[in-house]
Amino acid sequence: MRLLVKVDDSIPRFDCDECCKCTSKIAKSLCKFKNRGCCFYYPKFNLVDLQRMSKHSTGRSVLKRIIETNSKIFNYYIQAIGYFDEDGYNKFKNLNNNISKKDEYEPDDNSIYFKACPFVIDGTGCSIPHKYRTPVCNFFLCKEVKNMVKSNKLLKDFEEASKAYYRYYEWENQNLIELLEEKGLTLKDNFDKVIDFLSKIESYEYEFPNLQDFYKDA
Repeated sequence: MRLLVKVDDSIPRFDCDECCKCTSKIAKSLCKFKNRGCCFYYPKFNLVDLQRMSKHSTGRSVLKRIIETNSKIFNYYIQAIGYFDEDGYNKFKNLNNNISKKDEYEPDDNSIYFKACPFVIDGTGCSIPHKYRTPVCNFFLCKEVKNMVKSNKLLKDFEEASKAYYRYYEWENQNLIELLEEKGLTLKDNFDKVIDFLSKIESYEYEFPNLQDFYKDA
């Protein structure tokens, strides 16, 4: 296994070569997307993400896809809504209602077996470029991968670096919310104006720390 940090246009992410052949318990899919890996999450795109998309034509194309997909626009974020086989989940729940978790790797919420992100391509992965994905997607590590990283120090370094980035991300996002509040603008009521406004605000590059790569022979 190989785990390292990659940076795309100043946007950091964790890259693990196990993901392409994922066997994690949370990657188990009982819906029509059989090979969607851990992409059961419905991404929430905050103002920081939208600001990044607003500055380039490729980002604008991604934003257009997000809007055209089943999504809900709130005042200061867009919530994508993915696939959910509710009938399949209810049948599964009725059949397995009294069965307890078998091991620590099984999820507490079995509904994820029946969900898929709207931007995942079955058997391929996410169709959104790395630099436009949310931090949740860029930094997620499943329990199985964490367990392979025997060095507690190295795993802690990865986790602390991602937490520090989240703090920066939340701080930047709150600043953008306050700027929009001052202008009396919201995505829900003034979508085009907000995107145009965000495109003109300077973005700051976050200096992600240089972390030691992790390698483990199969």
